[in-house]
Amino acid sequence: MQAYKHILVAVDGSKQAELAFKKGIAVAKRNGAELILAHVIDTRAIQNVAAVDTFTYENLEKEADTLLDSYTQTAKEAGVKDVRKVVEFGNPKRLLAVDIPEQEKADLILLGATGLNSFERLLIGSSSEYIMRHAKVDILVVRDEQKTL
Repeated sequence: MQAYKHILVAVDGSKQAELAFKKGIAVAKRNGAELILAHVIDTRAIQNVAAVDTFTYENLEKEADTLLDSYTQTAKEAGVKDVRKVVEFGNPKRLLAVDIPEQEKADLILLGATGLNSFERLLIGSSSEYIMRHAKVDILVVRDEQKTL
């Protein structure tokens, strides 16, 4: 039976990410695994704004830290012993599919299903779809809070 030791959960504050986080807690507890909470600040969305400066990046990083601190506290209160936070700037697809899992030695990635409609997926692509195609480790795309693992 597969035992996961380093579980990466992609969180961004969305409802889908919250569902992935909750399942991540359950999987981490069941496997006695480390829970790695990753938040990627998408620099593609802000690189075209002329007024973006160091202050903006620092604020975005502070917000990410606050979000991850809240998730960390919740996970520890639920009984997960080993929780780490990762905040990165860049392309979330590439970072969550390849770079962060390699850096953190993740053996499972949990992420929420995208909320994009079919037209939006056509234009910009689905992050979960990209991660499924490019990740080298197991992936669990969480769609529904009713189902338990």
